[in-house]
Amino acid sequence: MNKLIWAVLAVVLMLMTAGCVVPEVGDFQITNSDGTTTALFGDAEKIVLLNSNAGEILYLLGEEQRVIGISQSIANNAEQRMMYSEAKIIGAWNEPDVEYLISMGADVVLAYSDAKPKNAEVLAAANIPVVYVDCTKPETMVSDIREMGKLVGKPERAEVIAAFYTEVMEEVRSASMLASTHHTIYAESYTAWFGQGTDTGMGQLISWTFGQNIMQDSGAKKLSDEWVVTSNPEIIVKLVNSMDNADAALREIEDRRGFYRVSAVQNEKVWLIRNDLTYGPRSCAAAVALFKMEYPGIQFDLTPEGVLAEFNKRFGTDFETEKVTYPAL
Repeated sequence: MNKLIWAVLAVVLMLMTAGCVVPEVGDFQITNSDGTTTALFGDAEKIVLLNSNAGEILYLLGEEQRVIGISQSIANNAEQRMMYSEAKIIGAWNEPDVEYLISMGADVVLAYSDAKPKNAEVLAAANIPVVYVDCTKPETMVSDIREMGKLVGKPERAEVIAAFYTEVMEEVRSASMLASTHHTIYAESYTAWFGQGTDTGMGQLISWTFGQNIMQDSGAKKLSDEWVVTSNPEIIVKLVNSMDNADAALREIEDRRGFYRVSAVQNEKVWLIRNDLTYGPRSCAAAVALFKMEYPGIQFDLTPEGVLAEFNKRFGTDFETEKVTYPAL
């Protein structure tokens, strides 16, 4: 008998024994990044990951052993695959194999609130709750970390992680306030010509440091070369999945049509930054890197490498601490 039938029978039984008083929905609720809530029945012992950033929080909480399934995209990332070496691949991040999830006895699926699975309704019909805690953007990072702590019963540990993130971000914010001039910035996704809008993780980091994002739209959007050249950004930041062939990747940007006229190219203010650091709990290191790109004249003791090293020390992780940007800051 599948999970949906069991759930229906349980509700009927409760109504009969409680004098037809409607019971509470779920044992507890998780507040998603978009403000909605997801009700959970029982403990989240078997978790399926479609969201690698939420998965990283699980890893920091010491609860990675709960992960029984991961998306193909997570499996393709060597660092992320290492965290969940025993987990099975359950299909695409935006359309997991529901039948497989049922057969695995999945308790909950972790997904992105702004990119919900195409078969979310099928998951709901199969009585598999979906939690949309992003763990990607500064504006919801602390609350997302706390919700992940609630999910696995480790609120105190979650507060420690949130406190470190907040500590670094507040230092960056305070130092950014000292700047008398703020720069225009073009942040490009790992896909060429896709700008990072104001509500993306990178877009929010730019706002946090009082930078001026030339792309004021939301989300990631393909831009034309003419538009970027005309906007004349003073800083260009390119997100990359790997620092392999970094010099060639940097030259590709500088050699684009018309870019010789762009201020960032003329003044050697073009950087590559590791994409994995612009989202998730380690994005506080990216905030430090962005600050140093924008305000090299302001004395600031933190470095992105130092933040990552402290991150590893505090939480017992072994994340890469070097090659944060190219050129190095």
